[in-house]
Amino acid sequence: MDTFQEHDAKTEAYQFLRDLGTTILDAAPDASSMRSDIRQIVAAAKADPQGKHLRTPESAFLNRYVLPVLHEHLQSAGGLTRAQARDALLNEYYRGMPQVSYRSPVRAKKHPFGKLLGSSADTVYRSWTNKDKNYGLTQSCPDFALGSPFTHSIVFEGKYFASGSADYASRQLVTDLYQAVFYRGLPQVEASKRGHPKWDYDYACLLAYDASANGTLLTAWDTLPLSVRRSFWDGANIYVMILRK
Repeated sequence: MDTFQEHDAKTEAYQFLRDLGTTILDAAPDASSMRSDIRQIVAAAKADPQGKHLRTPESAFLNRYVLPVLHEHLQSAGGLTRAQARDALLNEYYRGMPQVSYRSPVRAKKHPFGKLLGSSADTVYRSWTNKDKNYGLTQSCPDFALGSPFTHSIVFEGKYFASGSADYASRQLVTDLYQAVFYRGLPQVEASKRGHPKWDYDYACLLAYDASANGTLLTAWDTLPLSVRRSFWDGANIYVMILRK
C-alpha cells in the first residue's frame, strides 16, 4: 500500500469513528439521565438470568447504548449487510447479544505483560515465577473490536465514568488511554482452530462516556495541549472518543 492509500484509509477510519461518536450521542440520554438509567439497568440485570451482559455500569453502558448503535452504524456508514455487521463486530459479551455479535475478541496467545498501568518491576517478576497465578501471563480480551469483513480493524477500550474529582479524572484518563495503546501495540496473531479471531488491529479507540456531574473526564482531555491530543491519532493510531451529552 502506497503512502496516499495509507492516508486515505486512515482518513476513512477517522471519519467512521467521528460519525460513530455523533450517532451514539444522538441516541443517548444526557449525563444526568444516563446515571439514572445505568443504575436501573444494572439493578434489573442482577435479578435477570439473561442479564449477565448488563450487570456492571460499564457493560450496561456499552451493551445498551454503544454496541447496538455500532452494529447499525456498520451498515449505514460501513456498507455492510446486517449479517456482515454481526460477523465484523466482536464483543466480550457476545453470548448475551447474539443479534449483534457471535464471538469474542479474545486474543489467541498469551503474553507476559498486562494492560494495568503502574505495576512495579518486582511485582511483575514475582508474577512470572508464580504457578498459581499462571506465571503472570495475560490473555487479552478487549471490550469489543471490529474486523473482517469491515474495511478497518479497530480494537476498543470502553469506559463509563460516573463521578470523580478533576485529579481522579486525570489519572483515570491516563490509565484508560494507556490500555488502548497497549491493545493497539500487541503484535499480530493468526486466528486459532479453537475459534479465536485474528488479532491484527490498525487502530484502537478509547470510547468513554462522561456521566459525571461536572464533566471532569471530558475536561481532563480538553485541557491537554492540542499537540498532545493530536499525537494520539497522528502518532499512535488511537482515536479518543469521550462522549458527554
